[in-house]
Amino acid sequence: MNRSILSHTWIAGLTIAGGLFFSSQACAQVLEPEDDGIVPRKDLHFMNTAPIPYPFLRQDDIMWSTRHWERIDVREKINHPLYYPVQPLPDRKSLFDVLVDAITVEGSIQEVFRDDRFTRPLTTEEVTQLVATNDTIRDPDDPSKILFIDELKIKAPDVVAWEIKSDWYFDKQRGEMKNRIIGISPVVKDLRNKSTTYNLFWIWFPDARQAMATHIAYNPTNNQQRLTFDQIFHKRMFSSIIYKEDNTYDREIADYKRNTAMDQLLESQRIHENLREYEHDLWEF
Repeated sequence: MNRSILSHTWIAGLTIAGGLFFSSQACAQVLEPEDDGIVPRKDLHFMNTAPIPYPFLRQDDIMWSTRHWERIDVREKINHPLYYPVQPLPDRKSLFDVLVDAITVEGSIQEVFRDDRFTRPLTTEEVTQLVATNDTIRDPDDPSKILFIDELKIKAPDVVAWEIKSDWYFDKQRGEMKNRIIGISPVVKDLRNKSTTYNLFWIWFPDARQAMATHIAYNPTNNQQRLTFDQIFHKRMFSSIIYKEDNTYDREIADYKRNTAMDQLLESQRIHENLREYEHDLWEF
């Protein structure tokens, strides 16, 4: 009887102690207006996250590979998380603002290039000049006379698409087809001629992963389960069109499918289906 009473007393003591512990933890969680939520901002997962590490890959395990260049049109609804918000918010920014700030302000991205072959590097000052330039307006009657100087700055609303360069490979050790992104580039409107677009610069993707892993995109289905930009690209949660596949002539689809845009779209779909069928045909049952 005494042993039973002691046992119940011991359990009750643990329960009270546990309740006091958790209540003290709850009281220790201090919120401030800057947190803008029910959890302190410093405790949010994405504030302390890191890029998803790539698995170790031996060259001998790559049985087959190909290289694709893809265009992600931000006008498609599934790609809206890569475009909005066009104006930075306290809790999130557009992918364009994330990358530009990481290059020009934070300095966390160093590997920026003019071309997709990564042969012409750009300095931070050169990137700043690409993003913001001055347009000199001269007097048509007297070209030597400057009327005023207008600053042209490329912002998030000027982005029309993202282009990525990636390698598809079949890993025979794991028995699966995998994709690894190598480069990413914003396609923006020409501020002097809005009807034309061009690649602003190319970023070596592994160098941008840390900045992308600490910034989130909006999730329309669950505000608590937001994904970082790195997770979106790692999981390929976007819609894209292949505009070039590595080939003998180093030409794009538009170079040999010149009739209509529909022909180019069908060719892109054919390349995508060949990739899927190649992996499927490797399996035997």
